[in-house]
Amino acid sequence: MNIFKMTSNDNYSFEPVGTVDPSAPVVEAVPSTTSPETYYDEAERPSDTAIMVGCGLMGWVIAGPFLAIITALGGKFVADRNQGPIGDSSRAVGRIASAAGKKAEEERLLCKLKASIYSIFSK
Repeated sequence: MNIFKMTSNDNYSFEPVGTVDPSAPVVEAVPSTTSPETYYDEAERPSDTAIMVGCGLMGWVIAGPFLAIITALGGKFVADRNQGPIGDSSRAVGRIASAAGKKAEEERLLCKLKASIYSIFSK
């Protein structure tokens, strides 16, 4: 670790920035014309089932089976109709549920669960 100390013998000067050099390129910000829905390609768009499972599971954890049904149906409705932050969040929950389902298939989670339950009752 290098530590530098300034002493009174150092000659540093700070000058305010004047006009911009005319040969320097000028950059202008242009607003994007793509909607938030086009950020994700079609492969990353969650299915309706994934949205309903993700939102329903969140509702189940928060308040039980009745709210699970309402949040599952409401999450699908909002994801289809709303392009704002609420629709984005329910689509994000659907992408999470879809990724979890793909990982469970990849790890053969259902087969492992069946084998573990079978081993418990076979003794």
